[in-house]
Amino acid sequence: MLLRNYFALFLLTASTTILADTVDINLRDNSVQLQYAASVGRDSLGTSELHAGLLYTDKNDRFGDFGLVVKEAAGSSDSGVTGGVGLKGVVASVGGNDALALALGGQVHYSLPSAPRLGIAGQLYFSPNIVTYRDAERFIEASARLEFEVIPQAVAYVGYRRISFSLINKPDAILDVGFHAGVRIAF
Repeated sequence: MLLRNYFALFLLTASTTILADTVDINLRDNSVQLQYAASVGRDSLGTSELHAGLLYTDKNDRFGDFGLVVKEAAGSSDSGVTGGVGLKGVVASVGGNDALALALGGQVHYSLPSAPRLGIAGQLYFSPNIVTYRDAERFIEASARLEFEVIPQAVAYVGYRRISFSLINKPDAILDVGFHAGVRIAF
C-alpha cells in the first residue's frame, strides 16, 4: 500500500510539468533509486528545480522524497562551482518504522577547469526533531559522487550515500549506506 502511494506521488509530480529535465537512476547490490527533476524557471536569483524520487532496498525498506532546490554558479561563471539550497519532504518505511520529515539542505558541484567533463558533487539534507514525524526524531541524508559527462545529455557516476533516521526509543535506522553507480539522462 505504501509503495503504491509513493508511486502515485511520483507520477503526480512528474506529470504536472511539461518541462522535463532529467531522469537519474542508480544501483547497488541491495538498493535502487530513481530520481526525476524538472526545471521550473530561471530568474536573477538562480535556477529553480522540482524533484521527486523513490528508493527501494532488498530489506523491503522504501523511501520517497520530493522537493525544490534553487541553484546558481558560485562566484564567476568560470569557477566551475555551482551551489544550491532547498527543502524536501520525505516519506519512508525503514525496519518496520514509518517516518515523515521536512528537510533543509544544500548541494555543491565542481567541474574541473582543465577537465570540464569531470565533476565532483555532494549534498546534505537534515531534518531535526521539530519537523520529523511518526516513528522518527531526526533524518540525515548525505552523498558524494564523481561524475563523467559521456555526452552532453548523459552523465555516468559512482557515488557514496548514507540515509539514516533517529527513531523514537529505538536504535538509529540506516535506510541505505554504501557505494552505488548510476546515470543521469537529460531530455
